[in-house]
Amino acid sequence: MSNDGTSEGGVKPKRIFCYGDSLTAGTAPPLYDLFPYGQSLESELGDDVVVRWKGLPGWTAGSMVEYLDDNNVGLRAAVNGIDNPPISLVIILAGTNDIGFLTSSMTTGSAPDVTEAVKPIVTMHKACLDITKGEHKIRTLAVGIPGSAWQQLNASASKLAADMNSSIQEFAQSYPDGLASYTDFPFPYEKNDLWCSDGLHLSPKGYTRLGRDLAPIVEKILEKCS
Repeated sequence: MSNDGTSEGGVKPKRIFCYGDSLTAGTAPPLYDLFPYGQSLESELGDDVVVRWKGLPGWTAGSMVEYLDDNNVGLRAAVNGIDNPPISLVIILAGTNDIGFLTSSMTTGSAPDVTEAVKPIVTMHKACLDITKGEHKIRTLAVGIPGSAWQQLNASASKLAADMNSSIQEFAQSYPDGLASYTDFPFPYEKNDLWCSDGLHLSPKGYTRLGRDLAPIVEKILEKCS
C-alpha cells in the first residue's frame, strides 16, 4: 500500500465504516481493552479493504441521531469527512441500549411503539444513503440487534428486539436500488465463551467471530460498489 492509500496495482482500497454502541467499540467487561469486530472484519477482507469504526458505549440510537453532525462522534460528519476514496459501505449495529431503556421503564400493560423505536436507526441509514459524492453511491448494512440475558428474562424486550429487526429488514429491502442491506446478528446469545458474563457484551472471541461471520456478507455488498 502506498502513502496515498493506493494498492500496488494502482487501485484505491474500498473503505468501510462501522458505527454503533459498545458492541462496535468492542467493550468486553471486566476487561479494560477494546476488541472491535472491525479489526477481525478487516483481516478477513484482505489488503484492498480498509475498515474503520466508531463505537459509543451506552449510547442509544436516539442519542446518535442527535449528534449526527458532531465532528467528534457524529456518523454523518464522519462519512462526509472521508474521501479519496470515499466510504463504500457503512455498517450500523445499534438498538441494544434502546431496548434496555424502553423496556426497563415500561409500565404494566404498555408496549413500546416499534415504529418510533426503529426510527433513529432508519434515520442513520438514510443520513448515509443521502450523501452524494459525485457518482459514487454509499451503501449501508444494518446488523440485527443481538440477543441478551435481558431479552431472555423479559418477554417484552425479546418481542421488541424481534419486531425492531423485522422493521429494519423491511426498510432495507424496500430501499431503492438495493443500496441498503440487512443481516440478522450472526449468532444467538448463549452462556458460552462468545459472550461476557454481563449477558450483554461479546467476549474478545465473540468480537472476532462477529467480524469473521460478517465478512462474506460484506464481500457480496462490496462487489456491487462502484
